[in-house]
Amino acid sequence: MNIKVIQSGSNREFILLKNSILLIDPDKDNLKKYIKILFFLKNKKLNVPKIKKIYNNFVIIQNLGQKSLLNLFLKSKKNENSISYIQEKYKLILKEISKLYKINIKEEYGILKSIGIKNFDLKTLKWEWQYFIENFLINYKGFSNFKIFKFYLLSEVFINTCYNVIKSFSTLIHRDLQSTNIIFYKNKPYLIDIQGIMISNFLYDLASLLEDPYINLPYKIKKNLLNYFFKINSHLIRFCKYYNYFKFQRLVQVLGAFSYLSIHKNKIFFIDQLKKISNLFHNLKQEKDYWAYLWDYLE
Repeated sequence: MNIKVIQSGSNREFILLKNSILLIDPDKDNLKKYIKILFFLKNKKLNVPKIKKIYNNFVIIQNLGQKSLLNLFLKSKKNENSISYIQEKYKLILKEISKLYKINIKEEYGILKSIGIKNFDLKTLKWEWQYFIENFLINYKGFSNFKIFKFYLLSEVFINTCYNVIKSFSTLIHRDLQSTNIIFYKNKPYLIDIQGIMISNFLYDLASLLEDPYINLPYKIKKNLLNYFFKINSHLIRFCKYYNYFKFQRLVQVLGAFSYLSIHKNKIFFIDQLKKISNLFHNLKQEKDYWAYLWDYLE
């Protein structure tokens, strides 16, 4: 039997079988939450893996294959029509994830709370910045107190703006909607690694998808995809002006997580990713981002 063990950023372990995945989680409560979320999303017609069998501390789920968005992107770079091909894949993802944002939070609030889905609140926003400051600025970059203080001041702008947007319009979000967590199965995008789903605002997911540290999307493509999303979700257009705030908030979380997994968990993959992160800053500066000067501090 061909068995392959897949590492992840969490304590969970994935064992790949031929048509199934054995997901082992030492945290039984976390596993139960994961199962409930899968059933809930499946009931809402979202594309997520099927559950085949449930055990005490592991579950057997459907194996969707290896066609992640990242793998498709890397392969597409060899083709002449790569840009149009990958744009169509992203559009399918934006259509699929839009189903998540149409779920009525007020109507489903009792169910969501019984599942264990939490609010992405002010405390979470502040935690992401603290996580970034401790792990990236201090432990990874070795910044001085003066530089760190600047980012503490800046954090208030992003935290308060994002929190006000979340309060004004809340949706469910995947929370880690990046290219390794989207699998194409029978030409349809499926969402995986969904145990971190929260109540927040869809802009956090959009930023996670389009500002993906693993995929270097050209600015023009990102802009086209943003326009496409708001075209198919025209009722959300009033929030587009806040996209850059959530983009920065998401990047802060990514940098904090990559640094933590590199330094404290010694995960080679994330060590390599941190070395490539300067490319991401360079691209953002080229986009003439309002806060472009900040990237100079972070490089």
